[in-house]
Amino acid sequence: MSDHSAPETSDQTPAPSPVNSAKRFTYYLILITFSIWIYTLWADRITPMTDHGRINGQVIRISPQVSGMITKVSVNNNSQVTTGQSLVTIDKQTYQLDVNSARLALQQTTQQLDADSAAIEAAKAQEVAAQIKLNNAKLHATRNMALAKKGVVSKSDLDDSLSNLDSAKANLSQATAALLKAEQALGPKGEHNPQLKSALNKLDQALLNLSYTDIKAPGDGVITNVDLAAGDYAATGHPLLTYINNKHMWLTAMVRENSLAYLKQGTPVKIVFDAYPGQIFHGLVTSVGWGSSGNNSLQIDGNNGLFDSPTGTLHSQRFPVNIRFTDLPENIKLRYNGRATVSFYPGQSTVGEFLLNIWTWIWSYLSYVS
Repeated sequence: MSDHSAPETSDQTPAPSPVNSAKRFTYYLILITFSIWIYTLWADRITPMTDHGRINGQVIRISPQVSGMITKVSVNNNSQVTTGQSLVTIDKQTYQLDVNSARLALQQTTQQLDADSAAIEAAKAQEVAAQIKLNNAKLHATRNMALAKKGVVSKSDLDDSLSNLDSAKANLSQATAALLKAEQALGPKGEHNPQLKSALNKLDQALLNLSYTDIKAPGDGVITNVDLAAGDYAATGHPLLTYINNKHMWLTAMVRENSLAYLKQGTPVKIVFDAYPGQIFHGLVTSVGWGSSGNNSLQIDGNNGLFDSPTGTLHSQRFPVNIRFTDLPENIKLRYNGRATVSFYPGQSTVGEFLLNIWTWIWSYLSYVS
Protein backbone atom coordinates (compact mmCIF):
# COMPACT_ATOMS: atom_id res chain seq x y z
CA MET A 1 0.00 0.00 0.00
CA SER A 2 1.24 3.40 -0.87
CA ASP A 3 1.89 5.73 1.99
CA HIS A 4 0.88 8.79 -0.15
CA SER A 5 -2.38 10.44 1.13
CA ALA A 6 -4.99 12.17 -1.11
CA PRO A 7 -4.68 15.95 -1.45
CA GLU A 8 -6.82 17.95 0.99
CA THR A 9 -9.86 19.85 -0.43
CA SER A 10 -10.70 23.37 0.84
CA ASP A 11 -14.18 23.92 2.44
CA GLN A 12 -14.02 27.75 2.01
CA THR A 13 -16.30 29.46 -0.61
CA PRO A 14 -14.58 32.00 -2.84
CA ALA A 15 -15.25 35.62 -1.67
CA PRO A 16 -17.65 37.59 -3.94
CA SER A 17 -16.01 39.92 -6.35
CA PRO A 18 -16.22 43.62 -5.37
CA VAL A 19 -17.31 44.35 -8.94
CA ASN A 20 -20.31 42.01 -8.67
CA SER A 21 -21.33 43.55 -5.32
CA ALA A 22 -21.23 47.02 -6.82
CA LYS A 23 -23.34 45.91 -9.79
CA ARG A 24 -25.90 44.26 -7.50
CA PHE A 25 -26.13 47.40 -5.37
CA THR A 26 -26.58 49.50 -8.49
CA TYR A 27 -29.36 47.22 -9.74
CA TYR A 28 -31.15 47.43 -6.40
CA LEU A 29 -30.78 51.19 -6.36
CA ILE A 30 -32.15 51.51 -9.88
CA LEU A 31 -35.04 49.18 -9.02
CA ILE A 32 -35.90 51.14 -5.88
CA THR A 33 -35.64 54.46 -7.70
CA PHE A 34 -37.81 53.19 -10.55
CA SER A 35 -40.38 51.82 -8.09
CA ILE A 36 -40.52 55.13 -6.26
CA TRP A 37 -40.91 56.96 -9.56
CA ILE A 38 -43.75 54.66 -10.63
CA TYR A 39 -45.42 55.05 -7.22
CA THR A 40 -45.08 58.82 -7.45
CA LEU A 41 -46.76 58.89 -10.86
CA TRP A 42 -49.52 56.64 -9.58
CA ALA A 43 -50.01 58.48 -6.29
CA ASP A 44 -49.99 61.86 -8.01
CA ARG A 45 -53.19 60.84 -9.75
CA ILE A 46 -54.86 58.55 -7.18
CA THR A 47 -53.87 60.26 -3.90
CA PRO A 48 -52.50 63.71 -4.82
CA MET A 49 -50.69 65.92 -2.35
CA THR A 50 -49.51 69.52 -2.66
CA ASP A 51 -47.62 71.98 -0.51
CA HIS A 52 -48.89 74.89 -2.65
CA GLY A 53 -51.70 75.67 -0.22
CA ARG A 54 -52.51 79.08 1.19
CA ILE A 55 -55.06 80.23 3.74
CA ASN A 56 -57.55 82.43 1.97
CA GLY A 57 -60.22 84.83 3.15
CA GLN A 58 -62.13 88.00 2.45
CA VAL A 59 -59.72 90.92 2.19
CA ILE A 60 -61.00 94.47 1.68
CA ARG A 61 -58.84 97.48 0.94
CA ILE A 62 -60.79 100.17 2.76
CA SER A 63 -60.85 103.41 0.80
CA PRO A 64 -62.60 106.66 1.75
CA GLN A 65 -65.61 107.70 -0.30
CA VAL A 66 -64.99 111.37 0.45
CA SER A 67 -61.79 113.38 0.66
CA GLY A 68 -60.53 115.46 3.55
CA MET A 69 -58.15 115.84 6.43
CA ILE A 70 -58.04 112.95 8.90
CA THR A 71 -59.00 114.18 12.36
CA LYS A 72 -58.93 110.89 14.27
CA VAL A 73 -57.57 107.34 13.91
CA SER A 74 -59.50 105.02 16.24
CA VAL A 75 -57.80 101.70 15.52
CA ASN A 76 -54.33 100.25 15.99
CA ASN A 77 -52.46 98.09 13.53
CA ASN A 78 -53.44 94.38 13.55
CA SER A 79 -56.28 94.90 16.01
CA GLN A 80 -59.59 93.06 16.21
CA VAL A 81 -62.67 95.05 15.21
CA THR A 82 -66.42 94.50 15.15
CA THR A 83 -69.02 95.39 12.54
CA GLY A 84 -69.62 99.14 12.38
CA GLN A 85 -66.72 100.06 14.65
CA SER A 86 -65.25 103.48 13.85
CA LEU A 87 -61.80 103.27 12.26
CA VAL A 88 -60.96 106.69 10.86
CA THR A 89 -62.71 110.06 11.02
CA ILE A 90 -62.38 112.67 8.27
CA ASP A 91 -62.94 116.39 8.91
CA LYS A 92 -66.72 116.95 8.90
CA GLN A 93 -66.93 120.75 8.60
CA THR A 94 -67.16 120.96 4.82
CA TYR A 95 -69.72 118.18 4.61
CA GLN A 96 -71.79 119.60 7.47
CA LEU A 97 -71.95 122.90 5.57
CA ASP A 98 -73.16 120.98 2.51
CA VAL A 99 -75.92 119.46 4.63
CA ASN A 100 -76.93 122.89 5.92
CA SER A 101 -76.99 124.28 2.37
CA ALA A 102 -79.08 121.36 1.15
CA ARG A 103 -81.58 121.85 3.96
CA LEU A 104 -81.82 125.57 3.14
CA ALA A 105 -82.34 124.74 -0.55
CA LEU A 106 -85.09 122.29 0.42
CA GLN A 107 -86.76 124.98 2.51
CA GLN A 108 -86.58 127.44 -0.38
CA THR A 109 -87.98 124.84 -2.76
CA THR A 110 -90.85 124.15 -0.37
CA GLN A 111 -91.62 127.86 -0.13
CA GLN A 112 -91.52 128.20 -3.91
CA LEU A 113 -93.86 125.24 -4.29
CA ASP A 114 -96.20 126.79 -1.76
CA ALA A 115 -96.13 130.01 -3.76
CA ASP A 116 -96.79 128.09 -6.97
CA SER A 117 -99.69 126.33 -5.28
CA ALA A 118 -101.11 129.68 -4.25
CA ALA A 119 -100.71 130.91 -7.83
CA ILE A 120 -102.67 127.90 -9.02
CA GLU A 121 -105.48 128.65 -6.60
CA ALA A 122 -105.54 132.25 -7.83
CA ALA A 123 -105.60 131.08 -11.44
CA LYS A 124 -108.47 128.74 -10.63
CA ALA A 125 -110.39 131.62 -9.08
CA GLN A 126 -109.79 133.74 -12.18
CA GLU A 127 -110.98 130.91 -14.37
CA VAL A 128 -114.15 130.55 -12.31
CA ALA A 129 -114.75 134.31 -12.53
CA ALA A 130 -114.20 134.23 -16.28
CA GLN A 131 -116.62 131.34 -16.60
CA ILE A 132 -119.27 133.25 -14.65
CA LYS A 133 -118.78 136.31 -16.86
CA LEU A 134 -119.08 134.11 -19.93
CA ASN A 135 -122.32 132.61 -18.67
CA ASN A 136 -123.73 136.08 -17.97
CA ALA A 137 -122.61 137.28 -21.39
CA LYS A 138 -124.35 134.31 -23.03
CA LEU A 139 -127.61 135.05 -21.18
CA HIS A 140 -127.44 138.75 -22.05
CA ALA A 141 -126.68 138.05 -25.71
CA THR A 142 -129.46 135.46 -25.96
CA ARG A 143 -131.99 137.83 -24.39
CA ASN A 144 -130.97 140.72 -26.67
CA MET A 145 -131.23 138.51 -29.74
CA ALA A 146 -134.80 137.59 -28.78
CA LEU A 147 -135.71 141.21 -28.06
CA ALA A 148 -134.06 142.40 -31.27
CA LYS A 149 -136.38 140.17 -33.28
CA LYS A 150 -139.33 141.94 -31.62
CA GLY A 151 -137.74 145.30 -32.32
CA VAL A 152 -137.41 146.11 -28.64
CA VAL A 153 -133.59 146.25 -28.66
CA SER A 154 -131.63 148.21 -31.16
CA LYS A 155 -129.08 146.61 -33.41
CA SER A 156 -126.24 148.48 -31.72
CA ASP A 157 -127.24 147.06 -28.31
CA LEU A 158 -127.32 143.58 -29.84
CA ASP A 159 -123.88 144.11 -31.34
CA ASP A 160 -122.56 145.22 -27.95
CA SER A 161 -123.90 142.12 -26.23
CA LEU A 162 -122.40 139.84 -28.89
CA SER A 163 -119.08 141.66 -28.59
CA ASN A 164 -119.20 141.20 -24.80
CA LEU A 165 -119.85 137.48 -25.35
CA ASP A 166 -116.78 137.14 -27.57
CA SER A 167 -114.71 139.06 -25.03
CA ALA A 168 -115.91 136.78 -22.21
CA LYS A 169 -114.95 133.72 -24.24
CA ALA A 170 -111.48 135.14 -24.82
CA ASN A 171 -111.09 135.99 -21.14
CA LEU A 172 -112.05 132.43 -20.17
CA SER A 173 -109.54 130.99 -22.62
CA GLN A 174 -106.88 133.29 -21.20
CA ALA A 175 -107.74 132.28 -17.61
CA THR A 176 -107.66 128.59 -18.53
CA ALA A 177 -104.26 129.00 -20.19
CA ALA A 178 -102.93 130.83 -17.13
CA LEU A 179 -104.15 128.00 -14.89
CA LEU A 180 -102.52 125.41 -17.12
CA LYS A 181 -99.24 127.34 -17.09
CA ALA A 182 -99.32 127.60 -13.29
CA GLU A 183 -100.00 123.86 -12.96
CA GLN A 184 -97.14 123.04 -15.34
CA ALA A 185 -94.80 125.30 -13.38
CA LEU A 186 -95.70 123.50 -10.17
CA GLY A 187 -95.52 120.01 -11.67
CA PRO A 188 -96.80 116.88 -9.92
CA LYS A 189 -97.96 117.31 -6.37
CA GLY A 190 -96.38 115.96 -3.21
CA GLU A 191 -93.35 113.68 -3.21
CA HIS A 192 -93.58 113.18 -6.97
CA ASN A 193 -92.77 116.80 -7.68
CA PRO A 194 -89.40 116.92 -9.54
CA GLN A 195 -88.22 120.12 -7.81
CA LEU A 196 -88.99 118.63 -4.40
CA LYS A 197 -87.39 115.31 -5.35
CA SER A 198 -84.25 117.10 -6.56
CA ALA A 199 -83.96 119.07 -3.32
CA LEU A 200 -84.53 115.94 -1.24
CA ASN A 201 -81.94 114.01 -3.27
CA LYS A 202 -79.36 116.75 -2.72
CA LEU A 203 -80.04 116.64 1.01
CA ASP A 204 -79.77 112.84 1.04
CA GLN A 205 -76.47 113.02 -0.85
CA ALA A 206 -75.11 115.64 1.53
CA LEU A 207 -76.12 113.52 4.54
CA LEU A 208 -74.57 110.45 2.90
CA ASN A 209 -71.29 112.27 2.29
CA LEU A 210 -71.33 113.42 5.90
CA SER A 211 -71.76 109.82 7.05
CA TYR A 212 -68.82 108.79 4.84
CA THR A 213 -66.53 110.91 7.01
CA ASP A 214 -66.79 108.11 9.58
CA ILE A 215 -64.98 105.12 8.06
CA LYS A 216 -66.27 101.99 9.78
CA ALA A 217 -65.35 98.31 9.86
CA PRO A 218 -67.34 96.30 7.28
CA GLY A 219 -67.51 93.27 9.59
CA ASP A 220 -65.91 91.36 12.43
CA GLY A 221 -62.25 90.78 11.71
CA VAL A 222 -58.80 92.33 11.79
CA ILE A 223 -57.52 95.70 10.57
CA THR A 224 -53.96 95.79 9.28
CA ASN A 225 -51.68 98.06 7.22
CA VAL A 226 -52.50 100.99 9.49
CA ASP A 227 -50.04 103.78 8.74
CA LEU A 228 -52.12 106.86 9.48
CA ALA A 229 -52.21 109.76 11.89
CA ALA A 230 -54.41 112.77 12.50
CA GLY A 231 -53.48 115.42 9.96
CA ASP A 232 -52.93 113.04 7.06
CA TYR A 233 -55.02 113.67 3.95
CA ALA A 234 -57.49 111.03 2.80
CA ALA A 235 -58.24 111.00 -0.93
CA THR A 236 -61.33 109.41 -2.40
CA GLY A 237 -60.62 105.92 -3.71
CA HIS A 238 -57.10 105.64 -2.26
CA PRO A 239 -56.80 102.72 0.22
CA LEU A 240 -56.09 103.64 3.82
CA LEU A 241 -56.47 100.32 5.65
CA THR A 242 -56.82 96.61 5.00
CA TYR A 243 -59.63 94.55 6.52
CA ILE A 244 -59.31 90.77 6.86
CA ASN A 245 -62.31 88.64 7.78
CA ASN A 246 -60.59 86.10 10.02
CA LYS A 247 -63.92 84.65 11.12
CA HIS A 248 -64.50 82.94 7.79
CA MET A 249 -61.44 81.52 6.07
CA TRP A 250 -60.88 78.78 3.57
CA LEU A 251 -57.96 77.09 1.87
CA THR A 252 -56.86 77.45 -1.73
CA ALA A 253 -54.51 74.72 -2.95
CA MET A 254 -52.81 74.91 -6.34
CA VAL A 255 -52.93 71.36 -7.69
CA ARG A 256 -51.16 70.00 -10.77
CA GLU A 257 -53.42 69.45 -13.74
CA ASN A 258 -52.62 65.72 -13.90
CA SER A 259 -53.77 65.34 -10.27
CA LEU A 260 -57.28 66.70 -10.81
CA ALA A 261 -58.83 63.61 -12.40
CA TYR A 262 -60.62 62.33 -9.28
CA LEU A 263 -61.03 65.57 -7.36
CA LYS A 264 -64.55 66.95 -7.06
CA GLN A 265 -66.80 68.80 -4.66
CA GLY A 266 -66.96 66.89 -1.38
CA THR A 267 -63.61 65.10 -1.72
CA PRO A 268 -62.11 64.72 1.81
CA VAL A 269 -58.72 66.25 2.52
CA LYS A 270 -56.20 66.34 5.34
CA ILE A 271 -54.37 69.57 6.04
CA VAL A 272 -51.04 70.34 7.68
CA PHE A 273 -50.18 73.90 8.70
CA ASP A 274 -46.59 75.04 9.13
CA ALA A 275 -47.65 76.91 12.27
CA TYR A 276 -49.01 73.77 13.98
CA PRO A 277 -46.47 70.93 13.68
CA GLY A 278 -47.68 67.39 14.33
CA GLN A 279 -51.35 68.36 13.98
CA ILE A 280 -53.54 67.21 11.12
CA PHE A 281 -56.82 68.92 10.27
CA HIS A 282 -59.65 67.92 7.97
CA GLY A 283 -61.66 69.57 5.24
CA LEU A 284 -63.73 69.07 2.12
CA VAL A 285 -63.23 70.27 -1.44
CA THR A 286 -65.79 72.95 -2.30
CA SER A 287 -64.75 73.67 -5.89
CA VAL A 288 -62.12 72.88 -8.50
CA GLY A 289 -60.97 75.79 -10.64
CA TRP A 290 -61.53 75.93 -14.38
CA GLY A 291 -58.81 78.43 -15.16
CA SER A 292 -55.43 79.81 -14.11
CA SER A 293 -53.24 82.49 -15.62
CA GLY A 294 -49.81 80.94 -15.26
CA ASN A 295 -47.14 82.74 -13.19
CA ASN A 296 -46.08 80.39 -10.36
CA SER A 297 -47.84 81.96 -7.39
CA LEU A 298 -51.11 82.06 -5.51
CA GLN A 299 -51.79 85.66 -6.47
CA ILE A 300 -54.58 86.92 -8.69
CA ASP A 301 -53.61 88.03 -12.18
CA GLY A 302 -54.90 91.58 -12.58
CA ASN A 303 -55.40 91.13 -16.32
CA ASN A 304 -57.88 88.26 -16.18
CA GLY A 305 -58.79 87.79 -12.51
CA LEU A 306 -57.49 84.20 -12.45
CA PHE A 307 -55.02 82.59 -10.05
CA ASP A 308 -51.41 82.58 -11.21
CA SER A 309 -49.92 79.16 -11.89
CA PRO A 310 -46.59 77.82 -13.22
CA THR A 311 -46.34 77.40 -16.97
CA GLY A 312 -43.77 76.19 -19.42
CA THR A 313 -42.81 72.90 -21.06
CA LEU A 314 -41.11 71.55 -17.91
CA HIS A 315 -43.91 72.34 -15.49
CA SER A 316 -47.43 71.03 -15.12
CA GLN A 317 -50.11 73.65 -15.06
CA ARG A 318 -51.69 74.19 -11.64
CA PHE A 319 -55.32 74.97 -10.89
CA PRO A 320 -56.92 76.34 -7.71
CA VAL A 321 -58.88 73.94 -5.52
CA ASN A 322 -60.90 75.58 -2.76
CA ILE A 323 -61.34 73.75 0.54
CA ARG A 324 -63.44 74.43 3.62
CA PHE A 325 -62.44 73.32 7.10
CA THR A 326 -64.64 70.79 8.90
CA ASP A 327 -63.08 70.35 12.34
CA LEU A 328 -61.02 73.44 13.02
CA PRO A 329 -60.80 74.05 16.81
CA GLU A 330 -61.49 77.55 18.06
CA ASN A 331 -58.01 77.84 19.54
CA ILE A 332 -56.43 77.48 16.09
CA LYS A 333 -55.70 80.98 14.83
CA LEU A 334 -55.14 81.00 11.10
CA ARG A 335 -53.47 83.92 9.38
CA TYR A 336 -54.29 85.09 5.91
CA ASN A 337 -51.92 83.68 3.26
CA GLY A 338 -50.42 81.21 5.75
CA ARG A 339 -48.87 78.13 4.17
CA ALA A 340 -50.49 74.68 4.23
CA THR A 341 -49.89 71.20 2.80
CA VAL A 342 -52.96 69.34 1.56
CA SER A 343 -53.49 65.61 1.02
CA PHE A 344 -56.50 64.51 -1.04
CA TYR A 345 -58.51 61.32 -0.46
CA PRO A 346 -60.72 60.72 -3.51
CA GLY A 347 -61.42 57.09 -2.49
CA GLN A 348 -59.66 55.38 -5.40
CA SER A 349 -57.19 53.21 -3.46
CA THR A 350 -57.18 51.99 0.16
CA VAL A 351 -53.48 51.14 0.01
CA GLY A 352 -52.63 54.49 -1.54
CA GLU A 353 -54.56 56.37 1.13
CA PHE A 354 -52.86 54.32 3.87
CA LEU A 355 -49.46 55.32 2.50
CA LEU A 356 -50.67 58.90 2.14
CA ASN A 357 -51.67 58.90 5.81
CA ILE A 358 -48.13 57.90 6.78
CA TRP A 359 -46.56 60.53 4.56
CA THR A 360 -48.98 63.22 5.81
CA TRP A 361 -48.08 62.41 9.42
CA ILE A 362 -44.37 62.61 8.61
CA TRP A 363 -44.84 65.85 6.71
CA SER A 364 -46.73 67.40 9.64
CA TYR A 365 -43.35 67.52 11.40
CA LEU A 366 -41.07 68.07 8.41
CA SER A 367 -43.02 71.11 7.21
CA TYR A 368 -42.29 72.91 10.46
CA VAL A 369 -38.53 72.66 10.04
CA SER A 370 -38.42 72.96 6.26
